[in-house]
Parts: sequence; structure tokens; C-alpha cells
Amino acid sequence: MGDELILKNEIKMLEDEYWKDTQFIVFSYDCDNPFLKRKNIIYKEYFPIWIKKLSNIFRNIRNFFGFLSVVKKSDLIVIWWWWIIYDWEKQTAREPLDQWLFRTNIFKFYKKPVLFFAVWLNIRNKFNFSKIKKIFTWAEVTVRNTYSFDLLKNIWIASTIVEDPVFSEVLPYNQKSMMIKKVKSPNFTYEDLEWIDLEWKKIALAFRSNYLSEDDNIEEEKINKIIDYILEKWWEVILLPHSFHKTDIIANDYAFMEKFLRINDKVRIIASMEDVYSKYIYKEFDICIAMRLHSIILSQVYGIPFIWVSYSIKTDEVLDSISEQK
Repeated sequence: MGDELILKNEIKMLEDEYWKDTQFIVFSYDCDNPFLKRKNIIYKEYFPIWIKKLSNIFRNIRNFFGFLSVVKKSDLIVIWWWWIIYDWEKQTAREPLDQWLFRTNIFKFYKKPVLFFAVWLNIRNKFNFSKIKKIFTWAEVTVRNTYSFDLLKNIWIASTIVEDPVFSEVLPYNQKSMMIKKVKSPNFTYEDLEWIDLEWKKIALAFRSNYLSEDDNIEEEKINKIIDYILEKWWEVILLPHSFHKTDIIANDYAFMEKFLRINDKVRIIASMEDVYSKYIYKEFDICIAMRLHSIILSQVYGIPFIWVSYSIKTDEVLDSISEQK
């Protein structure tokens, strides 16, 4: 959900920067169900798609040559997907830096201008700094936080700090912080809710897998106890998936969260990105227990109180910037 909203707002910003008739060609894992449908937006399937799966070999060959064709005729390459600058993450895919080094070499070969838009950096292995330098050299770079800015500066890459595009969604980012409480993800349990008034309230859960515990059984037990505790307060739980990733089951929030549905109608799951988005817009719940980055951003933008279950530097820095609001 966060990626789709970044795309929506980034396209608006680029149209304001260039012109309204700009044509956008977007590479996506899910071309059949785009969140943003416009006449000037064309969707192409991403390369690679499960490249190790032999049955996908011709699909990936087609996508690769389609990728080259798009690069050759493009006036500007915009890279906004934050995962590019991780050398680790709990996803199925591996070696993201190598994949993006491969792509940026193609951009350089065709001498195409490249804009890295509002990206994050979180590099654990210092030996990957050389790859980072090769990826970002000769490109215009904007980042979302001081950590990323300082890391690039230390390897002689200039960048500019910009705000997350989703903060521009509707409301100005100048309202007071909507955070009720912050808890580190491995430590979060139902006991953190005991002092919060949950009676007769709709509570949204925006969780992702393997962050409350790396042991699946322990994690499921913790979430079930959280749901049971909320249901004891006589209201309902709304499960809000922020990822419906079709090719990476580890990143698919819907596949993870649907296991927590109950026989009664007091726990329900939202089944599409559009419906998840509308729940924030129309404030259809009272409190969000937020783990996904854009669950906290959307809660803040639309004035919904949230409990922040933080799991990384990127989420902590967004939380710090929100906490500064009065």
C-alpha cells in the first residue's frame, strides 16, 4: 500500500515538475490490478519475476527485452522503490544490491539520466559501500532521512533530503503527533494495551510477518493473544494488509494475516489496496496498531491515533520527525 501511494504522489510531483502530458511507464509485479489508473500511465511486468523458476524462463526473457526497450526510449529513469538500498530484509528475494547494480549499468550504457527519488539507505555490511557508490554515481539522488544523507556523503555522493511523498497526501504535515505509544516489535505483547482504553472501539492491526518473533509459533501466539484481549473489550478487530505481493509470499501481509480470522464476524480482513486506503481516508477505525511504515504515515495524515510497533531505523526516523510536531 505504501509503494502504491508513493507512486501516486510521485507522479503528481513529476507532472508538476515537467508537464501534465508526460507519459509514465511503470514496472510492476502486478500489472493486472494497478492501484493508479490513468491514460498517461502504462504498466509493464517487472524483471526478474522468480528467475530461478524454470517455467518462468520465457516470461523473464520477454520482460528483460521489454525492459531494455523502455529504457532506450525513456527521457528519464526514476527509481523510487526503497528496497533497492537494503542489503538485508525479510523478503524472499536475495541480493537486491546486485540486481540494482545490474540495472544501473544498463542505464549508464544507454546514457540515460537517472533520478533516485526519496530513497532510504540501511546498509549493514560496510563491504557493500562500493556497490552503493557504483549504483548512485552519475545520478541525481534525493533521500528521506539524515542517516541516508550522511552515509552517501561519507562515500562522496551528493544528495538532497526530501519528505516522504505520502505525507503530501491530503493534510499538511503540521498537525500534532497522533502516536499513543511506541514499542519495539520483538517486545510488543497484549500487555502493552492494558492501560489504553479499547472499550467499544474498532482496532486496526497493520502487521507484517516475522517481526514480533522469528519463531512462527511464538509470533502467532502473541498476535492471537492481542486479538483476544481486544475482543474482550467488546468490539472488533480490522486486519489491514499493506502488501498483496503475488511473487513474494514472505512480504504478502494478506497471506500472513488471514490466518488470524475467527469464526465470528468480530475479526475481519480487508481484501484490496483500494479498500485498505479507504479505511484510512474515512477513519473507519478508532486506533491503529501500526507496524508497516505507511500505516503510521496514513494514520498521522488522516488524524487516527496509533500505537507504533517499530522494527527498523526507517520507521524510527519517521516516528522521530512526527514526534517533533506540536
